[in-house]
Amino acid sequence: MKKLDINTIRTEFKKERYVLMNSIYINRYSNTLKYMCPNNHNGSTSWSRWLRGHRCRKCYDNARKLSIEFVRASFEEEGYTLLSAEYNNANSKLKCKCPNGHIFSMTYGNWYSGRRCTYCNGYNHIDFNYIKKSFENEGYKLLSKKYKKSNNKLKYICPNSHYGTITWNNWQQNKRCFKCAIEYRASLRRVNFNVIKNEFKKENYILLTNEYKNCDQKLDFICPSGHRYSISWNDWKYNNSRCAICSVIKYSGSGNPNWKGGISCEPYCDAWADKEYKESIKERDGYQCLNPYCFARSTRLSIHHIDYNKKNCGPDNLITICISCNSMANKNRDWHKHWYQTLMNKKYKYNYKEV
Repeated sequence: MKKLDINTIRTEFKKERYVLMNSIYINRYSNTLKYMCPNNHNGSTSWSRWLRGHRCRKCYDNARKLSIEFVRASFEEEGYTLLSAEYNNANSKLKCKCPNGHIFSMTYGNWYSGRRCTYCNGYNHIDFNYIKKSFENEGYKLLSKKYKKSNNKLKYICPNSHYGTITWNNWQQNKRCFKCAIEYRASLRRVNFNVIKNEFKKENYILLTNEYKNCDQKLDFICPSGHRYSISWNDWKYNNSRCAICSVIKYSGSGNPNWKGGISCEPYCDAWADKEYKESIKERDGYQCLNPYCFARSTRLSIHHIDYNKKNCGPDNLITICISCNSMANKNRDWHKHWYQTLMNKKYKYNYKEV
């Protein structure tokens, strides 16, 4: 695309009665285009901003400036009296008087955002009796004996006999007893006890507990197999937990996917009782885990039976690995057996039928 020249840009400014002051043009993003608008305001912009419709900022501010009459009417709608005679902008201070006779200053920006009398709303020091009466009107008993400033903690007893503290600022923002709020939110989420009973009944569980307090409460039951146990509603509903005794029975012994016929209960060979022999195996392996892909999660070493036969304690069937790798070797045993036999074959030239 051909680069624009300064004369083309000056012509575009002139169409809207803007006078361009620059003599050179750099690029569309450079904020160096100085101008004077039709109302004789000096300003600057970039060619990119000009194309997006940006014009004189001062003209824009003047066009949207509120009149003093509009601001006064806004205050009078709520019974406030505007004492200032002129309005400059949303950030200028305006002197006013509230319906309770307090005289104070605030910006129209704060008024528009919802702020009102600084005395009535506790932003300045107010009479302690006024605060006490405000608490008593809602059934609260104020325990504090004095008031310093709006962010100081005030002790109270709520209508439900909860002890608590709150600042005058938070009270003015309609915040109340924290414990009552928690109980209210809990009541909205509380599960009906009949729903829980029906869920247990669907799976032939006998619910022994007669009341429900919260989702962490232990609920006593008798499972279809006759086991008596307890569980929380959270574990039942969201973790799909059931009778722990049934789970142990199901996944122990032959029910476990890693069941190998009970070989873990078989005794070790006689050599396994020789501590010096086991120490010689670790010394042979340099007192380190021989698994090259060890994650180094533990520095504790153990001696692993490569073929998982406890009675085979020959040096070719023993390898030093950390307890983390030893634990992982209980999964996918055939693969680990071949893996460690391969390592031993390369390191010590032991021969195995599978290698």
